[in-house]
This record gives sequence, structure tokens and C-alpha cells, in this order.
Amino acid sequence: MCHIYPMIWQKYREHTPEILIGLLFSALLVFALVSSSNPIENVLDRAEMALYDLRIRLGEGFTPAEQEPPIIIVDIDELSQKREGRWPWPRDRVAELVKRIGAQEPTLIVLDVLFGETEPIPLLPTSCTADFCSTSSANNLPITDADRQLAAAIAQYDVATGFLFHQEYLVNGTLPVSQKQIPEDMINTWEATGYSTSVPLLQQASKAEGYMNTLLATDDGIARRIPLFLQYDSYLYPSLALAAAQRYQLEEDWQVQPGSIGGQPFYAGITLKGNFIPTNETGEILIPYDADTDPFKTIKATDIMRNSGGLKPNTMEGAIVMIGTSSLLLGDLKSTPVRADMPGVVIHAHALQGLLHPDILLREPAWGLTLELVGLVVLSALMLAVFPLCGPRSLLLMGLGLALVIVAANAWMWHYQHVRLDLIPSLLLILFITGWFVIYDLLHENRDRKRLQHLFGQYVPPEHIQQMLAKPKAVSFTGEKREMTVLFADLHNFTSIAERMDTQALKNLLNRYLNAATEVIFQHNGTIDKYIGDMVMAFWNAPLREPLHARQTVLAALGLRQMLVERADEFRQFGITPLQLGIGINTGDMNVGDMGSDHRRAYTVLGDAVNLAARIESLTRFYAVDILVSEHTRRQCKGIVFRTIDRVQVKGKHETVLLFQPLGFSTDLSPQAQDLWKLHERAMHYYWNREWSRAAKLFAQLLIRSPHDPLAELYLRRIAQLEHSPLPKDWDGVYAHQHK
Repeated sequence: MCHIYPMIWQKYREHTPEILIGLLFSALLVFALVSSSNPIENVLDRAEMALYDLRIRLGEGFTPAEQEPPIIIVDIDELSQKREGRWPWPRDRVAELVKRIGAQEPTLIVLDVLFGETEPIPLLPTSCTADFCSTSSANNLPITDADRQLAAAIAQYDVATGFLFHQEYLVNGTLPVSQKQIPEDMINTWEATGYSTSVPLLQQASKAEGYMNTLLATDDGIARRIPLFLQYDSYLYPSLALAAAQRYQLEEDWQVQPGSIGGQPFYAGITLKGNFIPTNETGEILIPYDADTDPFKTIKATDIMRNSGGLKPNTMEGAIVMIGTSSLLLGDLKSTPVRADMPGVVIHAHALQGLLHPDILLREPAWGLTLELVGLVVLSALMLAVFPLCGPRSLLLMGLGLALVIVAANAWMWHYQHVRLDLIPSLLLILFITGWFVIYDLLHENRDRKRLQHLFGQYVPPEHIQQMLAKPKAVSFTGEKREMTVLFADLHNFTSIAERMDTQALKNLLNRYLNAATEVIFQHNGTIDKYIGDMVMAFWNAPLREPLHARQTVLAALGLRQMLVERADEFRQFGITPLQLGIGINTGDMNVGDMGSDHRRAYTVLGDAVNLAARIESLTRFYAVDILVSEHTRRQCKGIVFRTIDRVQVKGKHETVLLFQPLGFSTDLSPQAQDLWKLHERAMHYYWNREWSRAAKLFAQLLIRSPHDPLAELYLRRIAQLEHSPLPKDWDGVYAHQHK
């Protein structure tokens, strides 16, 4: 765990720009939501409402299980005006329409029509009473007071009428009496400054009144919400839908239910016939449209007037009948989420259905904004805490997963809790932070790829380059300590060779040798550290991990030995005797990383284990062998046969090191070679146990069987010296070298 925390902290430091930009965007998004009337909030609201419209069109609206009571639309459409005359019709004709509807015994008749002026009585040569003129017109027909006829028809049945609010300082008529005073400090988004009502005679005859406005305070002209009540001169007045619902349920009054957040009062909803109907904080409801069904039967007004169109006598019995128009010329068509030309009377019908069936209403509670803000903060904190630890592919998967979770949670609130919460801000936050991290990481990764290509292109195998480019995060440029194996390979007597050759020939020889040596090292997954003249330094287990780094290094050394044999004729063309290598190998903890100055850097290794390998390489001349490895390397090379060379202490080091010479795989050694190896190991055993005569005898046998083995001669000379010298009791056979 102690090693994990620094790594995590390093990840955060690498992604500081992304985290800061993510925090800034999150703060900007939260600020835009909590502050009103700013461009960002307006754009987000437009996008949110467009998404809402799409969901409604896709059939995510709600309808009551039973259409009770049924709502019927009587449409004064183009055909009705063609047959009965252009609107406005004479009042007696409207009265006749009301009577014909009332005769079918509907529960309630709602007039979405304004009669703002009195219809004048024509001046005739004889006196008239208030109700009837005894004289006839030119066609010898009676002339009646049409307003009183309409008022009488309205009074005869249960009829609700409407009036209009507007923001011009114009007053026409008299508003109905309201006892609803505005609660103190209440939020209101739309306050009327003027109004137009029907003539007093018709107002007095109606059983309920409400305003007919359907499109208020919308930026895009789409009727999604409707206020259940509006303010005028410190009083609240009901909408036509609310007045009709109140009358249908025979309720004398409706009650405002206030709420409060942080000391700021707002409208929580209304109570009607014991049912709580929630609103947003300004008293609006989302009109419960449903794109999948057409819940309202529509009858042409002319079919009622002429008793045509297959109209049955009891079609409207027990129903709520709403009279309005779909005529384009009359200007009462509104854009809605489901239709671009919905008549205002149909909008009122949808709102009325929602008030009579509150369970189909989609709520927008005041606490919704608080929940959205908390969700944004939590979402931002989660992403900024986790995303720095992920790669581009994981970022995309996590971003997609978070988006799916947010969409699923939002859909659950919509369908099962009937609560509409904003979805766009959360998705926008996920999209921005995910996209920003992905883009930044891709740019960073591309930079790392170029850096890797530049730094390692000449020093590691092409296969390693491809692996590093595929996973650049797996390569650390920062310094780190890990167990590695390092190799030093130096040509013996190359200085004297170079002195006998001209410059061009020397360059060609060196290039051929170094190319061949590099190919062998690359074949065994080594990394070239540097070339120093004819000396090659290479290491294993960095930049990519190599579990068998010690074994691969020894195999590379054996490969270099074989390469000199195979290319002896090629090198002999330069007029030199066969090249001889001295190779030193050691395994241990080393510091590896991108090191150097601002002017020149290199990916290299440092440490005592590296220095020891260099010392071991220099000892190959002393022991007249081509490869020497330390005991640390030998322990990790199963299947390879090693000949014990010596137990030494190199100059400048107090550590005792066992040196070995790799002979090859045990399966590749001839019987003769295996016998010589076993004989040598027995001789070394006797030597370290001070059994000088036995050791000398075996070394003498080795020299007879292998006359060109200088190691046997070395130990015979050393035994001749030691057997006559006093040795300390703790003598362990260590030979201390005094030269590098």
C-alpha cells in the first residue's frame, strides 16, 4: 500500500490541467443553474425542453386508465364557418349551439371563446322591450336581444366561460371576484397588467370563470406548461382548466399550498377536493400530452347545429364539452411538443384531464434543482477522482457507463415517481470531462509515442517499440529502481587493431561488428544503453518488463560468442585475426530512467550492480575467458551449465563475488565437455577445501585433456604458492584483485 499512494499521487500531478479544467467547467455549470437569466442557463433550458419534447413524442407521456369523465371538443372549424357563417357568429346562433349541446345533458360546458363586446340591437321604427321587438324586419322576422338569449342559454346549463390576461395596460370588462391574495414574498414569473372579459351579462350567467391564456413566458413559443393561476393586482385568478375542474367537482374553492427553501417561499401546488396537485415553484404544471393516443373526441360545431355527421342523441351525455376553434384564421393554434398546430381548446382539455387525474401529471418539484446540483457535484468529484487513473479506452467505457446510469436513474424518476429532472447538465458534464480527459490523454499519449520513438528507436528491438507504442503508459520516464541484468561487451586488444588500420577500414569494421552485436542483443529483447568505441553496454528488464532477464542476457552473450565464430571470415577480410570478446554480466537492483542534462539526455542505468558488471568484464582478460557472470545472474538461469571460475573481490568493492563461465545448455554439451566440466567442478571443490594435492591432481588432468585451458594452469600456479603458505583459519578462497 505504501508504494501505491505515491503512484496515485503522481497520476494526479500528471493530470493537473485536466482536473483544473474539469473543476472550472463543473463550477460554471453549477453557477449557470443556480443563477437565473444567463445565456448558459437559457441554452441548457432550450436543450432540456427539446429533449422533453422528444420524449413526449416518443410516447413517454401518461394517460389515465379510464377516460372518466370523457372530454369532448366541439370545434368551430373551417367547415362550420363555411356552413354557419364566418366567426364571430351572432349570439343567438351561439346560444342555439349551447342549447343543442345542453340538451344532451353534459356534466359541464366550457366556452373557450371571448365575448368582449355587446352585440347591438338594430334601430327599428317601433319601440322594443328589453327582450323582444314586436315589429319585423324586412323579412318580417322577430328581432331578439341576442346577448340575453346567450346569457339565458348559459344560465340554463352548467357553463364555464373564460377571459384573457395580457401585459398591455388595457382593461376591458370586469374580472370575477377573487379572494386569493398573493402570499407575501412569493415568486411569480408572469404578472398581468391588463385583461379582457366577456360582457357582464354573460359573466353573471356562467357558473365559473378562468383565464384562457395557454402560451405564457416561453422563449421558443411551445406550450409545455400552463399556470394554474395568475396574479393581477395582488390577487390570484384560476386558469380555465382549473375553474372547469373546480366546477365539475362542485368545489366552492381551491387552496394554494406554499412551500419554502432557505427562507424563500414558493408555490408547492394546490388542493382541490382533497387532492394535492403539485406545481413547480411558480404555480405551473406540465401539460400531460400523450403522443400515442388521441383522448378527446372531436365534433364539428356545424354537425351539432344541423344534426348531421351521424351524431347520436346521447353522444355528450355525462361528458365535459369544451367549445373552441381549430380555424387557422382565428389564431388560436399553438405549437406543442406533439403538434405544431394544436387548438388552444385542446390544450385546455389536456390540462383539465391532468387536474381531474393528478396521477398522470409529471411533477417538477422545487427540490429537483437541489438534487440536480448535488448530483452534479458528486458526479464531478467522482470523475475527477477516478479518471486520472484511467487510460483513454477505460475513460470512454466509464463515461458511457456513467451516462447510462444517469439516464436510467432519470428514466426511473420519470416513469415510477412521475418526476421530471434535468438530464442535459449531467450528460453535458460527463461528455465534457470524459472528452477532455480522452483528448488530453490522446495528445499526451501521442507525445509519449514520439518521445518513445525518439528515445528508444535505436536502442531497443522493433518488437519492443511496437509494444511501447501500444501501451505508452507502461513505460516510465521517471527514475525508478528495479532488478535488472546488465551486460558489458568489449573487444580484446582492439586498440592495437585500430592502430594498424586506416580510418575508413576501421569505421567499416566497427560498424559491421556493432550492427551484428546489436542484432544479437535485440533478438534476446535487450536494450542498448550505449556504444563506447568498440564496447557495447546493454541491459534487460527495462523499459519493458522481462521476467527472464538474467537468462536472456546470458543467452545474448552466448549468441555474441557464436556470432564471432560465424562471421570470422567476414572480419578476417579486414586483415585481422579473429576478434575476441570479453563479456561481463551482473544482476541486481539498478536505477533506470531518462537521465541527463537539458542539452542531452539518455535512458540509462546506474548503480553498484552496473559498476560490478563493468569490473567483471575487465576480469575476462585475467582469466582468459570470453564470458563471466556473477552468482546473482547464475541463480536465475536454469538449464544452462556454468563453470565455476573464482571467488573474487574486485578493486574498490568489499563484496565477495562468485564468478562463473556459461558453457551452454546441458542438452547441447558433448559427453567429453560434460566430463571436463564435472572434473573442473570437483577440482574447485578440493581447492576451496584446501585439499591441495587432490585439487592439483585434477587440474593437472584437465590440463592434459585440454592443453589450451589457461584456467587449469592458473590454479596449478596458485596451489603451488598456497600449499607452502600459512593461511588464516577463515580463509575462503577469495582472490582480491588489485587492478580494474
